Amino acid sequence: MEDNLHKYQRIQNILLAEIKSGKYKAGDLIPSDNVLMKQFSVSKSTITQALKSLSQEGYIQRIQGKGSYVSGQSESTPLRFYLCPIERNEEAYWVDLVNRFNALNNGFSVEITFIYNDLVPLRDTLFRAFASGNAPDIFTLDGPDVSYWAYMKSLQPLDSFVSQEYLNRFIPTILRQGTYKNHLYHIGYYESSLCIIYDRELFSRLHIRIPNDIADAWSWDEFLEICSVIRSKTDIQYPLLMDTGRGLTSKQGEWISYSTLPFIIQNNGGIFDEKLSHTNGYLNSPPTIDAITWLGDLFHRYRYTHMEDLHHLFPDHFAMSLSLPSAFFALAPEKQKRVGVIPLPKHLCSAVSHGSWGLCMSAQTKHPKECWMFMQFVLSLENQLQYAKYSGVPILKEIFNILQGFNATSNCIDVIFSQLHDTVYTRPITPAYPFFSKTFSSAFLEVAAGADAKECLDAASKQIDEHILRHNFFRD
Repeated sequence: MEDNLHKYQRIQNILLAEIKSGKYKAGDLIPSDNVLMKQFSVSKSTITQALKSLSQEGYIQRIQGKGSYVSGQSESTPLRFYLCPIERNEEAYWVDLVNRFNALNNGFSVEITFIYNDLVPLRDTLFRAFASGNAPDIFTLDGPDVSYWAYMKSLQPLDSFVSQEYLNRFIPTILRQGTYKNHLYHIGYYESSLCIIYDRELFSRLHIRIPNDIADAWSWDEFLEICSVIRSKTDIQYPLLMDTGRGLTSKQGEWISYSTLPFIIQNNGGIFDEKLSHTNGYLNSPPTIDAITWLGDLFHRYRYTHMEDLHHLFPDHFAMSLSLPSAFFALAPEKQKRVGVIPLPKHLCSAVSHGSWGLCMSAQTKHPKECWMFMQFVLSLENQLQYAKYSGVPILKEIFNILQGFNATSNCIDVIFSQLHDTVYTRPITPAYPFFSKTFSSAFLEVAAGADAKECLDAASKQIDEHILRHNFFRD
């Protein structure tokens, strides 16, 4: 087995065995790179790689100009971290962040596992992990799922770790969905809202009006007129890409609820009663049915948008897309210049979803203090400044103030922040939400394919209310 290892791995194992045997104790300086090169008859790059691996795993601390020291706790305690990336291009950021944290030599290390909703939903992965008693120490959750996992007593409350001063650093929406029954279980590292991303050159050529702010947003009728213009004057098949072309499928998890519920609110429709005890008379109310009918017509009647996967069209051959802001910031700089961001259309009122992916601590962890150390590191000003390059929306007030002070906020950020400040809609905070979202999404898929909205919503409402009743209204 040892023969199959790279040279640096063999050297790493030898040094690790010497640390564990006590030859090198906490605080000891291990031999220099030059000494190790001669001892093992290898190149400097091989020694560097071996020591880097030991540093990343928390066994040594490398100090430039001084050497490598054995860490204070040679038996590293690995914390397991499950993360569901918003976009695939984030992976390198998170790997680097974990490596940098491990190199700080806190006496324990963090192991990251990426979970992809389009392959195996995060909810299913967590169900299996908690049921087997093998849950990760730290994991990410979408805001509306927090109440379910808190109700199931799967989450460690964070109240004892945070002060009001610490919480005041965050924009208000970050904490809203992380709180259940007056306890904080989740702190967001990501915030977003819905927006329209559009092709600047095409809109200019067609003389399409560009809304400058949320007060100036298109009406539903104006949006339909613009779709008609794009259809008649270009060769673009669908005027509106759905989720940058990903379309609409049951594998998209929360996207369907996230992207459709604001239109219900804009039409003064309902979803739950005030006590969140039932949906009948709300989810299937006339205003909700009208809003869902209007949205369904975009797919099967007008064919202004699509259900099939057309992501290859974005951003090189599209007119506009209903998207998360992260889709804009994921583009290469030269492609960002070709597109713009405008607010969500409005109807009887303005409303837009917000989405706070964040960090949770497992109730099964045996290392809560260590978990909190890592969570603080993720949420630090330095790391959030870097992550804002991917999300586009700073979660810390200080970052936004810095950008404003240097006049560095873009129109995109201004649009998103104005929506979050003035028209934000928080998805229902109830343990019934995961079941609601899955059932509602299935109903909307049928409507988008041409089914009657009232029939679909009546059936969905009945299923959801029966679920709530079976769980005794989710009383503790």
